[in-house]
Amino acid sequence: DTGQVGRSENRSMLRWLGIRIIPSYKVEYADYDLVAVVDTHPGSGTCRLPGGVVPDIVVDHHPMDEAMEGVAVPFLDTRFGSTSTMVGWLMTENHIPASTRVATALVYGIKTDTLDLSRSENPYDERVYHEMYDRSDRQILRRIQRARLPQDYFQVLERGLRRARVTDFAVTTYLGKVEHSDAVAEMADLLFRLEGMRWAMVAGVKGPMLYVSIRAVRAEGVDAGRVASVISDGSGGGHETFAAAQIHRPADGTGPEAFFDALWRRFLKEIRAKRSLTRPLTVPVDAKTAEDEAHAREQERRRSGRSADGANGA
Repeated sequence: DTGQVGRSENRSMLRWLGIRIIPSYKVEYADYDLVAVVDTHPGSGTCRLPGGVVPDIVVDHHPMDEAMEGVAVPFLDTRFGSTSTMVGWLMTENHIPASTRVATALVYGIKTDTLDLSRSENPYDERVYHEMYDRSDRQILRRIQRARLPQDYFQVLERGLRRARVTDFAVTTYLGKVEHSDAVAEMADLLFRLEGMRWAMVAGVKGPMLYVSIRAVRAEGVDAGRVASVISDGSGGGHETFAAAQIHRPADGTGPEAFFDALWRRFLKEIRAKRSLTRPLTVPVDAKTAEDEAHAREQERRRSGRSADGANGA
């Protein structure tokens, strides 16, 4: 929609596979006979087609809250771990050969959306992945996955870790302004690896929007998509274990940090985490740890001992 591709690996894929993209706001829809949307659907916060434009084809694996009207070919199935899997499955089932270029893109898409198949709990993702992997360009795949990272990636990473808080069984952080919204999802994936955590929430600001990513363990009664929808007043959604929201910042002058703090409180309330059990994930740079204090005491003891020895010798 914005025409920007933030994630370094995604930009690398466009470059190495020679993919050209056009921002949706530059498209003259009246000039085309068919409109297809992939990885989103009308009514979701990420589908921003102009008013009056109804897609002819929808391919999506995200849960849908309401029925779609006017869509000629809706292919919606939450059992798939990625829309790359869905496209690959359609091709294999209909005996449509995939070129090396297409197969490479689909393999990368499946790996990214399913975290190397770790999120997958269906037979489709692995099957399509292996079929497409056999036809892919392994060298280009390696180049995509080892893309160079800009300095601002590490600046956002440092800021996110420094601001992160652990509350009961949840870890959260606010990234502030981000150049690309992809950074929010990447940080959520990273923090969710923290031992003992059952939930993770990360947010960042880009323009008038607050981007939110939520991660959750798979367990009975857990639904990250529902939590995202509730705390964002319907502008978010997703799956049971991972979800996202795009929320317009209020026009009442509320600062982004105060806005995030209110969202943080709603999130903790929704997942029933105890705010009283909140602590920093990392120790501030200028704070002294117990180890630092113990080291300082030992140094002081040694200095005192040397001074006493000197006095006795005199």
